[in-house]
Amino acid sequence: MGLFDAFIRPLAADRVREHINLFLKTPVSIYWGHIASAAALLYIAVQNAAVPVWFVWSWGVLQIVGYPGLLELWRLSYQRSTFENKKPYLWIQLMDLLSFGVGASWGVMLFISLNPDNVAHFAIQMSIAAGATSAATRSLATFPRSFALYAVSFLGLLAVRLFLLGDDFIVLAGLVLVFLAMLLRYGYDVLQSVSQYIAISNENLDLAQRYRDAADEADHANREKTRLLAAASHDLRQPIHAIGLHMETLPTALMDDRGRETMQRIRSSLQTLSKLFNSLLDVGLLDSGKIQVRNGRFDLQDMLSRVVDDYEPLAELSHVSLTLECPRVGVMGDTILIRRMVQNLLSNAIRHAEKGTVRVHVSNRYGRLSIAVADDGAGIAKEHQALIFEEFTQISHGTPRLSSSHNTVASQDKGLGLGLAIVRRLADLQHLTLDLQTGPTGTCLSINGLEAAPLTALTEQAITPSERIGARFKQKRILVVDDDQESLKATVNLLNKWGCQTSEARHMADLDSVEGPFDLVISDHSFGADYTGIDIVKEARRLFGPSLKALIVSGDSSGAVKNLISKAGLLLIYKPVQPVQLRSAMLDIFLSSNAEDKDQT
Repeated sequence: MGLFDAFIRPLAADRVREHINLFLKTPVSIYWGHIASAAALLYIAVQNAAVPVWFVWSWGVLQIVGYPGLLELWRLSYQRSTFENKKPYLWIQLMDLLSFGVGASWGVMLFISLNPDNVAHFAIQMSIAAGATSAATRSLATFPRSFALYAVSFLGLLAVRLFLLGDDFIVLAGLVLVFLAMLLRYGYDVLQSVSQYIAISNENLDLAQRYRDAADEADHANREKTRLLAAASHDLRQPIHAIGLHMETLPTALMDDRGRETMQRIRSSLQTLSKLFNSLLDVGLLDSGKIQVRNGRFDLQDMLSRVVDDYEPLAELSHVSLTLECPRVGVMGDTILIRRMVQNLLSNAIRHAEKGTVRVHVSNRYGRLSIAVADDGAGIAKEHQALIFEEFTQISHGTPRLSSSHNTVASQDKGLGLGLAIVRRLADLQHLTLDLQTGPTGTCLSINGLEAAPLTALTEQAITPSERIGARFKQKRILVVDDDQESLKATVNLLNKWGCQTSEARHMADLDSVEGPFDLVISDHSFGADYTGIDIVKEARRLFGPSLKALIVSGDSSGAVKNLISKAGLLLIYKPVQPVQLRSAMLDIFLSSNAEDKDQT
């Protein structure tokens, strides 16, 4: 757009409101500058006998009261009008008329009152003309036509008056016209800058809107993902849970070598499926912010001993030796989250130990504990070390790769590469730090920043898994309640294999026909809309005694279910439950029960 077009053509329709909004931001000090300049011209005009008195008074009222009042009325009327009724072109036309009226009135005042005989007055009048028109670029340049009407009418009349004076004043009139041309050019440059500013602002607003739209879409997708997982998790977990428990009850001793090998392959594939499923749900829960840290005091040696015991069978299958070095020390933290972190580190270390040794070591420095899990595998290359805590990234023989769905049977245990990513997220959630030390002789991953706490009472001495099963489970009377027949039978068969005496029920009404007493009730959580596993536990305790221990098994991993069960003071484990998880949970319950009995005596 050329200079002439800029002052003649109307503003672009999609930019009019932005120009008006910018004008509305001009400071109020413009009023005071206008009034001060008008007062100076009135002072000079009063002393000039050639200026009629009525003109002086009329002009003074118009400039000191009329123009500021009309401009403020214009401003307030536009701001108070609704968006549909603003009609920006109409308001710009009103500004054109107002600007032309002010410029022409100031030009007329100088035309009548210009007094070249009084050098001081003449200099003041010329300075006011230059200053007033220059200051107008600050406020009126957003409206190019209004600015042109104001400046041309003002300085045009002044130039005509100077031409009429003749002699050297003709040169001065020419300079006034040159100054006018410079002002118009400067106003054009200001207009271009304003237009660029508005364009950039609109682009930024457009980008911000796109970002908000993308964020809304991402939030919607995340909510849909969470809703889908919540709706499908119970149905997906139930068959995996039942298959896993049934597997452990099969008479492998009666099978031939090929049958046992096939069974082992099925077991391995099922465990891999369960791990992948749980890892994906864990990431979903962490993303949704529904996992809360619940700190408490616990025995770190006892917790780590159980984790190591649970992973001993996996280590034996991988021909890996497990060692634990941990003093008897208490920790203030979330035992469930810390246990999960150690489990993931231990599983990862066993997979990469290459038939060597995995060592779990605890150190204490000034009341801050570190849990280190070290293996003697091949180590991780330096350029790959920053990737191991990222989602869907695995390190194999020092080389990172993205997980693929085309895994072979031999690589099934490698999973999705989520284990260490979950460890990192859980560490961030608890304000803990992770440390990696690796080299050709192995890798060590440490959880740092755990707060040491004194133990209120000594816990039992560590015993082997077989001793725990034999001593804690033998002849234990356990009530299993589940409305899914396959899960119910699988759980009962597994418990019977462990030496427990079991009774079963499918609904709350069946509890009346069951003969107690019981040492433990294991109940599913979902029973339709009428009642939940919490209600099952309440009814069982009413029938068989308030001290009855309870364990809830749920396929719903939502935060609402977790909070309900936590408020009820019950232990919760999620489906699909591996036998080692069920065994560990039952050991926790019976060991804590014995500790309470000792405290009471």
